[in-house]
Amino acid sequence: MQQTLEDFYKVVRSAGIKVSVADSIETSKTVELVGYGNRSILKDALTLSLAKTVDEKEALEECFEQFFTFNAFQKNTKSPEDAKQTGADQAEKNDEANAGANDPEYTGDLELAKMLLKKDKASLAQEMSKAAREAGMTDIWFFTQKGIYTQKIMDKMGARELNKEIAELGRGDCPSSQALAGKLRAAQKYLFEEVRNFVEQQLSMYGKTASQTIHEEFLKNTRLSNIEKRDFQTMHKIVKEMAKRLSSIHSKKRKREDRGQLDFRKTLRNNVAYDGVLFQTFWKMKVVDKPRILALCDVSGSVSSYSRFLLLFLYSLNDVLNRIDTCVFTNTLIDVSHIFDELPVEQAVEKIVYEIGMGGSDYGNTLLDLKDQYMDKIDNKTTVIILGDARNNKLEPQTDIMELLYQRAKRVIWLNPETESFWGIGDSEMLRYKPYCNIVKECNTINHLERMVDTILKVSAQAA
Repeated sequence: MQQTLEDFYKVVRSAGIKVSVADSIETSKTVELVGYGNRSILKDALTLSLAKTVDEKEALEECFEQFFTFNAFQKNTKSPEDAKQTGADQAEKNDEANAGANDPEYTGDLELAKMLLKKDKASLAQEMSKAAREAGMTDIWFFTQKGIYTQKIMDKMGARELNKEIAELGRGDCPSSQALAGKLRAAQKYLFEEVRNFVEQQLSMYGKTASQTIHEEFLKNTRLSNIEKRDFQTMHKIVKEMAKRLSSIHSKKRKREDRGQLDFRKTLRNNVAYDGVLFQTFWKMKVVDKPRILALCDVSGSVSSYSRFLLLFLYSLNDVLNRIDTCVFTNTLIDVSHIFDELPVEQAVEKIVYEIGMGGSDYGNTLLDLKDQYMDKIDNKTTVIILGDARNNKLEPQTDIMELLYQRAKRVIWLNPETESFWGIGDSEMLRYKPYCNIVKECNTINHLERMVDTILKVSAQAA
């Protein structure tokens, strides 16, 4: 029954309810206690264990009714040979039934044929469930897969062998064999309809949020400049989830344990009173400093969409970043940290992009502003992140200031949204700035941003 629970967890997850490993373990233990005998108690147990909000409770109850209701072969739909007829058709049917009463019984070895002719609905339902599990029915996501899974289930139930049996019976001139082949053919159509209905029910359970999941994966790998405005809300949700995941990974505090590298000096010094016998041992501990970030974001027309999501990402990592100072620029450097102090992150980003964005870039003049306003505040604990395409409109690049920045900062990271093959072409000064950066990466999707922020946090922890 554990496999049944695992399949139910898939249905619940497809409905948008998060089920962690801990949740599934706890729920499995609960179900083990209450059992499957009482449907109402089982439903309450699953709801209490998995639902965390009122909306999730309602969604989970719907999932329960769908998953634990199996009505295949139980409907009052009639197979083709049992369809209601009137007048001459009904009389003809009766004549055929009377004539078929003396037909020989099916003497073959094919179990599927026996079940269909006997109309053993319970056995057919059991075989269909078994075939669906073997076919991986729980992995169905799209309506285009209905035909594939229907055929898979039919094959595993023995549809190919049934076709051969029907063909064999219909070859001869024996009327009884041909009549038996006709009955099997009609029963096969009935079976196909039931299997197809079953597959549609399974798709409605397991494919609820498939299109949304696929769309989110598409957005994660789409260039940020191509993201449409209608997708901004979805992108903000994706960024927050990524930031939350990184935050949970990198904000874990190190526990003080007797392991690692022994601190000999401290150990010997504190055991002098015991004539050198090491009653107390001390271990070297690493203190992980939260990185201090200075973000310089180009908000000119060609790059503003990238800056939007970088800022959203950084300001969603408050637990693992010590301080974030933010400046944006087109041709002059503007401090916007106070805007993030006054407004929620999403509103602050919108305000910055729409009020300060656009215009042509002047990286040289921006670096001069950086030298005048911020260079004294940059030290060996500051990580400087520059996001921009380094296209300077043929103006003076001021590479000497980049060299000074490189010498003063802990790290200089340049994220360029352009493909690397375009660096240095036209008015791009990227190749002249590159020697004065610790890391230079192409960065134009959400996945790129996530990897870069993860790298920054990892390097900070290792360097501590």
